[in-house]
Formats: sequence, structure tokens, C-alpha cells
Amino acid sequence: MTAHPKIGSVWARRYPGYPQHDRDFRVTGVFTRDGVTYVETEQLGNGDRSRGRLDHVFEYAECVSTNGINTPGCGDISTSR
Repeated sequence: MTAHPKIGSVWARRYPGYPQHDRDFRVTGVFTRDGVTYVETEQLGNGDRSRGRLDHVFEYAECVSTNGINTPGCGDISTSR
């Protein structure tokens, strides 16, 4: 990982060939425990909250915006694909 996502940034997660798993989400928290970084998110549209490993949450995710402004500055997350 090169950086943590910015809290409040909005992301679009798109699974190739599995559109039923696509979702847009906002980052609500980032924390590290025992050397593993986790991200808390809120799904846009229905407000569902979830938590997962940084590399799992951001697999196939692309930054949409930061604080309502369309920008690439969402935290420069890179995951191995």
C-alpha cells in the first residue's frame, strides 16, 4: 500500500463480470491493528456500513471524489491485482 484513503473520499468498486457486487462507498475510517490496515466504509444509497482489510476493500475500486470535488487525490491507493 502506498497510502491510506482519505476519510470522506468516495469510491466506485466494479467487479469485472460480477455487476451484482458493484457498489459506491464513502470511507468513514482507517485503522491499523497488528500490522494490518482496515477500512470502514458506508455504502452510498442505502447507508450500510462495513469494515474490511484495505487490500480487499480497494480491489477493483476507483476514486470518484474527495469532499464533493472530482479529483484524483483520494489517497493514491494501490493494490496488487
